[in-house]
Amino acid sequence: MDVFDSAIRTKRDLAGVFEYDEADHPKSATAYFLCRIEDGRVGPVVGAIHVRSGDWAITEADISVRWDKDERCVGLFIFGALWASFDTVTGARHGGGYGKDFQPDIPWT
Repeated sequence: MDVFDSAIRTKRDLAGVFEYDEADHPKSATAYFLCRIEDGRVGPVVGAIHVRSGDWAITEADISVRWDKDERCVGLFIFGALWASFDTVTGARHGGGYGKDFQPDIPWT
Protein backbone atom coordinates (compact mmCIF):
# COMPACT_ATOMS: atom_id res chain seq x y z
CA MET A 1 0.00 0.00 0.00
CA ASP A 2 1.26 3.46 -0.86
CA VAL A 3 0.80 6.28 1.64
CA PHE A 4 1.54 9.79 0.40
CA ASP A 5 1.00 13.40 1.50
CA SER A 6 2.58 16.71 0.54
CA ALA A 7 2.35 20.43 1.20
CA ILE A 8 3.64 23.13 -1.15
CA ARG A 9 4.88 26.40 0.29
CA THR A 10 2.88 29.50 -0.73
CA LYS A 11 5.83 30.77 -2.80
CA ARG A 12 5.50 27.49 -4.76
CA ASP A 13 9.25 26.91 -4.60
CA LEU A 14 9.45 24.03 -2.08
CA ALA A 15 7.30 21.11 -1.01
CA GLY A 16 7.37 18.86 2.01
CA VAL A 17 6.60 15.31 0.88
CA PHE A 18 6.02 12.05 2.77
CA GLU A 19 5.96 8.70 1.01
CA TYR A 20 5.67 5.19 2.40
CA ASP A 21 5.76 2.67 -0.42
CA GLU A 22 5.27 -0.77 1.01
CA ALA A 23 5.14 -2.48 -2.39
CA ASP A 24 8.53 -1.30 -3.66
CA HIS A 25 10.33 -0.98 -0.33
CA PRO A 26 8.58 -3.16 2.27
CA LYS A 27 11.26 -2.49 4.89
CA SER A 28 11.41 1.31 4.76
CA ALA A 29 9.35 4.43 5.26
CA THR A 30 11.06 7.65 4.35
CA ALA A 31 9.99 11.25 4.68
CA TYR A 32 11.36 13.40 1.90
CA PHE A 33 11.52 17.07 2.72
CA LEU A 34 12.35 20.13 0.67
CA CYS A 35 11.67 18.90 -2.80
CA ARG A 36 12.10 21.63 -5.37
CA ILE A 37 9.09 22.70 -7.37
CA GLU A 38 9.76 22.85 -11.10
CA ASP A 39 7.14 23.78 -13.69
CA GLY A 40 4.42 23.42 -11.06
CA ARG A 41 5.42 19.86 -10.16
CA VAL A 42 7.51 18.31 -7.42
CA GLY A 43 11.11 18.11 -8.59
CA PRO A 44 14.34 16.78 -7.08
CA VAL A 45 14.69 15.96 -3.39
CA VAL A 46 16.84 18.49 -1.54
CA GLY A 47 16.91 16.68 1.82
CA ALA A 48 15.54 13.48 3.33
CA ILE A 49 14.78 12.20 6.81
CA HIS A 50 14.43 8.44 7.27
CA VAL A 51 11.45 8.04 9.57
CA ARG A 52 11.07 4.33 10.18
CA SER A 53 11.90 0.91 8.75
CA GLY A 54 9.75 -2.18 8.61
CA ASP A 55 6.08 -2.98 8.31
CA TRP A 56 3.85 -0.14 9.39
CA ALA A 57 0.08 -0.04 9.70
CA ILE A 58 -0.57 3.56 8.62
CA THR A 59 -2.97 5.12 6.15
CA GLU A 60 -3.13 8.51 4.47
CA ALA A 61 -5.62 9.56 7.17
CA ASP A 62 -2.87 9.04 9.79
CA ILE A 63 -0.39 11.50 8.27
CA SER A 64 -0.17 15.20 7.52
CA VAL A 65 2.60 17.33 6.04
CA ARG A 66 2.33 20.98 7.09
CA TRP A 67 4.30 24.22 6.98
CA ASP A 68 4.61 26.35 10.11
CA LYS A 69 3.00 29.81 10.19
CA ASP A 70 6.11 31.52 8.75
CA GLU A 71 6.65 28.77 6.15
CA ARG A 72 10.19 28.36 7.38
CA CYS A 73 9.78 24.79 8.67
CA VAL A 74 7.92 21.87 7.17
CA GLY A 75 6.77 19.11 9.50
CA LEU A 76 5.57 15.54 9.26
CA PHE A 77 2.73 14.72 11.65
CA ILE A 78 1.75 11.10 12.19
CA PHE A 79 -1.18 10.16 14.42
CA GLY A 80 -1.36 13.89 15.29
CA ALA A 81 2.21 14.04 16.68
CA LEU A 82 5.19 15.77 15.07
CA TRP A 83 7.63 13.08 13.94
CA ALA A 84 10.05 15.06 11.75
CA SER A 85 10.76 18.60 10.61
CA PHE A 86 13.10 20.42 8.26
CA ASP A 87 14.16 24.05 8.74
CA THR A 88 14.50 25.69 5.31
CA VAL A 89 16.67 28.53 6.63
CA THR A 90 19.29 26.61 8.61
CA GLY A 91 18.92 23.22 6.90
CA ALA A 92 18.50 21.57 10.32
CA ARG A 93 16.74 18.21 10.28
CA HIS A 94 14.89 16.90 13.30
CA GLY A 95 13.47 13.48 14.02
CA GLY A 96 13.78 10.20 12.23
CA GLY A 97 15.20 6.77 12.90
CA TYR A 98 12.21 5.63 14.92
CA GLY A 99 11.47 2.09 15.90
CA LYS A 100 8.17 0.75 17.15
CA ASP A 101 7.96 3.25 20.02
CA PHE A 102 9.13 6.84 19.93
CA GLN A 103 9.36 9.98 22.04
CA PRO A 104 9.91 12.83 19.58
CA ASP A 105 11.28 16.10 20.88
CA ILE A 106 11.19 18.34 17.83
CA PRO A 107 11.14 22.15 17.77
CA TRP A 108 8.09 23.68 16.07
CA THR A 109 6.70 27.19 15.84
